[in-house]
Amino acid sequence: MSGTWILQRSNYRGVITGIALLSILLLPAKDSVGSGRSAAIAEGVHGYVKEGDGSPVINAGVSIFDGFTLKSVKTDSQGRYKIDKVPVSADRYAVLFFTKEGYIPQAANLKIREKTDMEYSTVLKRGGMGHNGFVIGTIYRPIRGGKIQFQSGIYSFGKGRLISLERDHEVIKNETDQEGHFLFEAPAGRYTLSGEGLRERAEIEVFTGQTVIRNLRSGVVLVD
Repeated sequence: MSGTWILQRSNYRGVITGIALLSILLLPAKDSVGSGRSAAIAEGVHGYVKEGDGSPVINAGVSIFDGFTLKSVKTDSQGRYKIDKVPVSADRYAVLFFTKEGYIPQAANLKIREKTDMEYSTVLKRGGMGHNGFVIGTIYRPIRGGKIQFQSGIYSFGKGRLISLERDHEVIKNETDQEGHFLFEAPAGRYTLSGEGLRERAEIEVFTGQTVIRNLRSGVVLVD
């Protein structure tokens, strides 16, 4: 399952970079046959978003993507965030995204530990202001199902995969980084986003000063 999301404005100087961002607190997911069973989940994820000098980044967006659902929370006056009950199975992955207008966005893959309150903090760096927007996402392969032990989450990521952003026969290319993330900075307009070896092609629209999140799925692992 993949979709398009638009986040608040973030700024980064450079045409393309291999980092991802975005996401959110997740809802319990149904299995592949719709039984409504939930994966064994982590107690939650919490941490701080700060600047290099240790001052808090207030009202930063912190999101988490579990391979099926994307939602977000905001940091408080101390730069702290908390996401409760992440519906991802132990030893599977979710992606954390950190965004804030005027800062360079960041992303991190989070390996889930069952029944553990996990911590992840980061430092955001300020970025230059511009008139472009961003396209950000990850190439991912989710897992879902299991009669004996239900599993849900991200099974693997597409690392070092070619990604293309095309408009009016003009093509910008990039590769996903070692975490499977990609980030484009591009002028406002309509584009087609595609990935090497992927069937999916996404029609997206970039807006000045905003971030479009569009993850690309590379198959799915179904467990009996």
